[in-house]
Amino acid sequence: MNFPVVEFPWLGNGTVIAIIAIIHVIVSHGVAIGASTLMVSLEYRGMKTNNEKLDGVARKFSKWILIITTTVGAITGVGIWFSTTVIQPDSIGSLLRIFFWAWFAEWIVFITEVVLLIIYFYTWDKFKGAKKVIHNRIGWALVIFSWLTAAIITGILSAKLTPGKWTETLSFWNAFFNPTYMPSLAFRTFIALMLAVALIAFLIKIFIKDKDLQKEVYKVFSFWTAISLPAILITGAWYLANIPQEAYDLVVWSTGMSENMFKIVNLLGLAAFLIFAFWMAKSPKKVPLILSLGVLVASMGFIAEFEMVRESVRKPYIIYNYMYANGTLAKDKEQYKEEGYLANSTFAKVKEVTEENKMEAGRELYKGQCLVCHTVDGWRDKRAFSNRLNGWTEDSIANYITTLHETRYFMPPFMGTDEERKALAHYLYNVVNEENQSTAMEGDQ
Repeated sequence: MNFPVVEFPWLGNGTVIAIIAIIHVIVSHGVAIGASTLMVSLEYRGMKTNNEKLDGVARKFSKWILIITTTVGAITGVGIWFSTTVIQPDSIGSLLRIFFWAWFAEWIVFITEVVLLIIYFYTWDKFKGAKKVIHNRIGWALVIFSWLTAAIITGILSAKLTPGKWTETLSFWNAFFNPTYMPSLAFRTFIALMLAVALIAFLIKIFIKDKDLQKEVYKVFSFWTAISLPAILITGAWYLANIPQEAYDLVVWSTGMSENMFKIVNLLGLAAFLIFAFWMAKSPKKVPLILSLGVLVASMGFIAEFEMVRESVRKPYIIYNYMYANGTLAKDKEQYKEEGYLANSTFAKVKEVTEENKMEAGRELYKGQCLVCHTVDGWRDKRAFSNRLNGWTEDSIANYITTLHETRYFMPPFMGTDEERKALAHYLYNVVNEENQSTAMEGDQ
């Protein structure tokens, strides 16, 4: 523990990060990149076909894209880095050391993106006639800078799973242009476009009653869908082919579904998208509202699943082959085994285990090595110790901790002395039994 520990007992630290991250990805991908591309494409088609109604739809898009990206997008963008910094400070600290200038460049690009969006929105009436081309070009510049923001962040995120030669060279370029950078960036690009189509097609169906105008909008959407849908499958396969085998083996597990359920859910979602794409291309005036809603729900599910998988398949690491999920460095295992984890923890309240402080020492070890993924009680039963360790003896918990990284290969190994291992088991045994006794008493009442 090189930093103070922040705890969200019932919800779980990982869940807090996940909620903010999923909202941010929907906005940063689906709105900032995808919806901006659709907006500028609609303006371009309206300009080429002299269709003022289509241009009007694009203009309405610009208002909401401006509002959403500068409020929800900006807040969740800051929120995701703030939450990960206080919950996973060791990880973020390492990433800042590696990617300081990349983060700085991303901030400059994001500011440019916002400025272009403001200019694009507020010059709509000023660029008429021949100047309309200039306005549309500003829009395409906006799309490029929106994509560049993702291009920079993807280098940072993908390095956590596949740092490549960075662990040997400590080179920024090896970390940034890592083995999954290009497939991840390509996959995210087409996901953004498909997500935007799913988000907006449903709204178009509800708020635009002019069937001819619906048809024109869906023509633009079907163009991008025809490109994006097969590209998602190709780039997704490319991405999976470049992740470590251990991570690949965790894909289905990370979703919490059985293998059969995983296949059924994802095939049904893909089928909905294929039917939707075909319907938009063949009968854009007759796209069913229920199908639009189904695709919207499926797209939200895919985004949540992708973010869950991306985070979970790194286990037992948070930065692959370098830092474990609980923030301990792989190279420090022997040092902690000899000197003790508590002695090397800056904010630990106790530095060694005694009979008198065994419970407090166990609590400090729980905070440092378990808390980032687990809770004592909480909504996720599979990660709540009150459920997982119910009925276990203190000795059985202590013995299990010794080999937990072998029996459950996605778990980091325990880092510490035998006395610390027993102190952690002592703490878990007592809090689990206290929690379950309290629950039983409440049930009897």
